[in-house]
Amino acid sequence: MRKYVVDTSIIIKWLLGDESEPDQKKAIILLNEWVKGNTEISTPTLWQYEVGNFLGREIPEEALAKMELLLDLNIRNVVPSQGICRQCFLWMKEKRVTFYDASYLAAARETGAILVTADEAFVKKMGNPDNICLLKNLDLAAP
Repeated sequence: MRKYVVDTSIIIKWLLGDESEPDQKKAIILLNEWVKGNTEISTPTLWQYEVGNFLGREIPEEALAKMELLLDLNIRNVVPSQGICRQCFLWMKEKRVTFYDASYLAAARETGAILVTADEAFVKKMGNPDNICLLKNLDLAAP
């Protein structure tokens, strides 16, 4: 079974319901594949704070209802371990990325998953390693 870690850029696409949002359909397909049991999805616990912040700023009147929907999905949360923290600090120093962004990739690395993100700038900074996939390049049909 394919294993993915998703970052906030993907989770927000699940909520927006705006087909003009780039690759929103692909994000929904990924979510549906997980709901059907065809993939595993996990994410660092940080997602709750990042998504909550976005919802409260951008759509405050819908924030609570949308956050409750996400929490009801029971997405597997990856708790920061010493190894994840160590890797994040290393990437902060070497790649000049934030601990927040690095935590998603470190969680993917620790769980043997692929990080799916829409953050092209982060992928570029990281040098496009094998365990990152831009949402626009995600092929759910591939084995």
